[in-house]
Amino acid sequence: MIITIARESGSGGYTVGKLLSDYYHIPVHDQDSLARLAKEKGMYDEMPDFFQEAPVNSIVYALSMDFRNKKFTEPERNRLEHLLPEKDFILVGRCGNYIFRNHTGCISVFIHGDIDHRIRYKADMLGISPKEAEEIIHTNDENRLAYHRYYTGETWGAAKNYDLSINTARIGHAFAAELIEKYVEKLGFHT
Repeated sequence: MIITIARESGSGGYTVGKLLSDYYHIPVHDQDSLARLAKEKGMYDEMPDFFQEAPVNSIVYALSMDFRNKKFTEPERNRLEHLLPEKDFILVGRCGNYIFRNHTGCISVFIHGDIDHRIRYKADMLGISPKEAEEIIHTNDENRLAYHRYYTGETWGAAKNYDLSINTARIGHAFAAELIEKYVEKLGFHT
């Protein structure tokens, strides 16, 4: 079973992933853990831009790219699948919904929330002012939008690209994880 989680900055997507990881006893991977694995396996230099949030110099360039020019090709997909040592895992970010969209045992989730909630959460998590948190959120979300478009040609956060879209500002992280668990159960997926 694979659970992919895309998320708006400050919505707690990694937190939800960690809760699911604890529940299912499977690893959660994100940008940092994937980069570490890639370096350990000598694969980092094959696709270094993939392990950064903003792979292009210009966000405007990435947003305007035609789908035919996408960079995330079959060889990159195969490298990423080879990089992950487990058959059951949670992947936060890294275009997981796109990479594993044809995998029969995959559930893709988009975690989001209203901006005020995300600012408070980010400020509390990092111990920074709300203004600083808002700037970080804005930058992160712009980069994620551009990153996803650059590698997939799809619109990041568009509901049709995910199985579930969950607003953690309304229900919290724990209930979001429970909803995903119920969805997994209903589909009959097992670890």
